[in-house]
Amino acid sequence: MTIYCSEKNNETIYVACTFTNNRANFNNFTTKTVEIPIILPDSKICEKDGVWPITKSGYEAFLYCGNSAVGWKKRECKNQEWQKEISTCVNEDLHGIKKDIEILNKGIGLIKDDAGGLFNRIKQSTTMETFNSFANINESIVIFGTMNNVSIQQSNQWNDTVMSDFVSSISNALNDTNAWKNPLNESDFLSVTYIKTIEGIISNSNLTLDAPKTSKNVELAVCNTRDAKCSTFDANVTSDDRVVVTGFRQLNNILPYYDGIQSKTTILSVKTVNNISKTNHISVQMTFDYSKKRLRNHELYCVFLNEMNNTWSSEGCKWGGAERPDLCTCEHNSAFTIMMSKNPETLPYMEELTYAGLGISIVSLVLCLIIEFLVWDTVVKSGISNFRHVALVNISLCLLLAHCGFLASSDPKKIPQNWCSILTVTKHFFFLAVFFWMLCLSVVLLHQMIFVFDQLRKKVFLVLSITVGYVCPLICVATTYITFENGKPDEYYSTETCWLIYQGVLKGSLFSFVIPALTIVIVNLFTLVVVIMRILSPTVSDSKARDQKDVARGMIKTIVFLSPVLGITWVLGILVLYLDLTQKPYAQIVNYAFTLFNSLQGFLILLTTCLGEKKVRDALLKRFQSKKSVHSKSQSSTKETSSAMTK
Repeated sequence: MTIYCSEKNNETIYVACTFTNNRANFNNFTTKTVEIPIILPDSKICEKDGVWPITKSGYEAFLYCGNSAVGWKKRECKNQEWQKEISTCVNEDLHGIKKDIEILNKGIGLIKDDAGGLFNRIKQSTTMETFNSFANINESIVIFGTMNNVSIQQSNQWNDTVMSDFVSSISNALNDTNAWKNPLNESDFLSVTYIKTIEGIISNSNLTLDAPKTSKNVELAVCNTRDAKCSTFDANVTSDDRVVVTGFRQLNNILPYYDGIQSKTTILSVKTVNNISKTNHISVQMTFDYSKKRLRNHELYCVFLNEMNNTWSSEGCKWGGAERPDLCTCEHNSAFTIMMSKNPETLPYMEELTYAGLGISIVSLVLCLIIEFLVWDTVVKSGISNFRHVALVNISLCLLLAHCGFLASSDPKKIPQNWCSILTVTKHFFFLAVFFWMLCLSVVLLHQMIFVFDQLRKKVFLVLSITVGYVCPLICVATTYITFENGKPDEYYSTETCWLIYQGVLKGSLFSFVIPALTIVIVNLFTLVVVIMRILSPTVSDSKARDQKDVARGMIKTIVFLSPVLGITWVLGILVLYLDLTQKPYAQIVNYAFTLFNSLQGFLILLTTCLGEKKVRDALLKRFQSKKSVHSKSQSSTKETSSAMTK
């Protein structure tokens, strides 16, 4: 055929080639159409690039493999730019092994006669420098799969003699996980095929290994007795059946994700030995060292590889929870792993509940201070009442300022960093001041209970209470600020919350608040117990036994009225620090209770100390009645004067 380059319409020529088989009785003609692209002077092309020749845009260039490899490689010219090379080149040794296996697959020869030699040849092929390519890895997996199919057809089982070479070969395939990406298909899961093939070989094995077979990326162990522990890398397995456990390193990098999460630890394959178990429903207990990296309030997922749809699933698997974070229990054979959730557990409407409670508390504390101002002269008559109301005013004032600081830092992203630091110091100081003033009130109550006839002097109380209430928290805050690199961000305070940092048990700046607060709450609890014991113990003046209902009412009233002002509800804070949000539902109940009681602490103080005290209510009522009386007299006098002027 003659092609004339002067004819510009000849961009592509199609040539039909006919092949004739003279010995065939029928269908002896086969025709194939060949497309020949013509490169004209004005054609868009990709220039020559190394071994790749000039290629017309929109077409692919093909080359045969060299360097003792079989297959081809291609490169597309797209929009006058070369695309990446795609290769199907397979090492000649692997190609030869595949051809030998195909002969066995046709029924020529027995695989048990050459099993050791075949496994050794595969091992040698996988150690070559040129092995780490998708085509070679895929070919080795195909070879293992075909070998196992032939073995099953010939009723042959693999034994201990081939396991060492087998483990080395499958380990070598994981040396470079970047080579596992299929250049032709982005969604190809060769890693899942790899797992299926290995599990198929293990299921068709008769193993009695005492010591595990270990290589760089794969470790195989056999538990020949029930409830025996198999250890592989950083994981352990215990089963109620005899199992073979295979641990894989690096494999987690190429397996599918689970809900957008990638596994970061060992992949375990658990299969029963010698096909003893005819069902997949067995109990497998696995422990993963990876659990040590679990972040607080983050759930761990125990998942198995569902080979039917190439995805991870948690069905039939159960995590041990915060009490046993390393434990996974599953009810079937498969490949397993453990993953950590990307985000911590959260409680719905917690922020809304907190800010609503703080708003109510701030209004309540302002009212409480106004009421104290209005009734002070009427209510504060004795030393004891003076001590109590001084402490109450300071508790209300400090708590009001602490809550205002909390609301001011509700959105740390919208405030400057220096203000975040200032607000953290402010909250730290005033919250501590609240607790130290609660301690002062507690000491006064305790002194009144124990030393009935020995009253505190007013000046002594004021000096001690101001020292304890303001100087002690100031020392605590200053010491903490200096200790944590002079208030350095993410050391003294978190830039995300504008509050102190918790880094674990007795770790982090938060414990400069927790330890004093906890100590004071314990002292206040002791005071509350003393008051309750006093209620339970009859006095000498009691002429008759008190009604048990009256005693119970007195106890309940004492607990209800003293708990807010002594900070007893902050005991829940200890449980909040101790409980993990993954401990459902207890952690959720405690967190909601802690948030509800402490965000509404100002409101509870208003109810129990101001409005709940009869003397305060009477003083308020008397004050408003007197104002009303003065107002009515004024109106009456005005009317009389007006009447006289009229006359």
